[in-house]
Amino acid sequence: MNSNTILNWDNTDHKEIYIRQLNNNPLYWNEDLNCWVTYSYNFCKAILLNNDAQIPGLALENDSLLNDKAKLLIKKLTRLSNNEQHHDARQAALLIYQNMKPLSVSKLLENLLSKVNTNEFDWVATVCKQLPVLVILKGLGFDDDDCAFVTDNISSLVKIMSPNKTESVAIAINRVVNEFYAISEKYIHSVNKDEEEVTELFVCNLIGLFIQCYDAGRGILTNTLLNLVHYHNQKPHLADIKKMVIETLRFDPPVHSTRRIAVKDILINGQHIKTGQSILIVMAAANLDQSIFKDPELHNPARNNNDQHLTFGIGAHNCLAKHLTIDMAAETCSFLSEKYGRISIPHQELKYEPQLNVRLIKELMLNLS
Repeated sequence: MNSNTILNWDNTDHKEIYIRQLNNNPLYWNEDLNCWVTYSYNFCKAILLNNDAQIPGLALENDSLLNDKAKLLIKKLTRLSNNEQHHDARQAALLIYQNMKPLSVSKLLENLLSKVNTNEFDWVATVCKQLPVLVILKGLGFDDDDCAFVTDNISSLVKIMSPNKTESVAIAINRVVNEFYAISEKYIHSVNKDEEEVTELFVCNLIGLFIQCYDAGRGILTNTLLNLVHYHNQKPHLADIKKMVIETLRFDPPVHSTRRIAVKDILINGQHIKTGQSILIVMAAANLDQSIFKDPELHNPARNNNDQHLTFGIGAHNCLAKHLTIDMAAETCSFLSEKYGRISIPHQELKYEPQLNVRLIKELMLNLS
């Protein structure tokens, strides 16, 4: 493997790799990965906006071990990635978001923190793995029992999108997926989506929202917390905190890359991407492109174009929850800043999850007083 391929996040200076590739190989064929890799802002943006670069289906193994509801969910979530099916799925997701009611993130956070018996606790397990999905559940009006089931079992369900499932993972998915489907179907029927095919579409999109917000939401909350510690003594206003969140999404995003497959030949910067070839789009590198962002290696919330980052994607597949996510992280940081006189992170060695497209801290001990 060459030194430009990130195999794990522990002890890896990913920014150093990204900067080097931006300077030397902004778009190139990676023999190790057997795909094109694009790092530069303009090339990443061009691929994300190209209708001939589509989201690939999952190369799933051991799916025979999954039950019928799990197979249906995988089929729906992968089939609805492109073209007309994607349009229908996006409209379904939009309607779900439109049903969300305003709620107090601070109250949800205060309730989660009330369960902690000591001033020092794991921020990831206590807050980040629960708050994002709770914001969606409570905003849609799910009852306490359903909220408890979803938050207690979402970590098993998200593995449904893993391409390589062990027997134990398949068993864990089968154990919870039927109840996830039943809970989501009950909600969809309550808002009068009665036709069977429409119900499947909405149910699978709702479960998809749970899955998407779990890892991405926990990553955003963890990374913004790390930056809040540096700004806490300044007692920033909410508007300044929101700028900090947006800059963190540029500077230290949870999702680093996504994939596309060329369904027709594509020409980018004189490079010929052939039909059927895979493309790895490294948005986290694009966010460090000095041709777009001045002094990109500095975390600077006052930068005037931080919102041009590609963390949420762009075009037809941009994240529908981006404003909800930014507001959630900003309100979380504002609550902590106002309530606690001291926010500190004890010395610890940070370890990361073994997922290559997302960079997620496993555990982050935090002290509040």
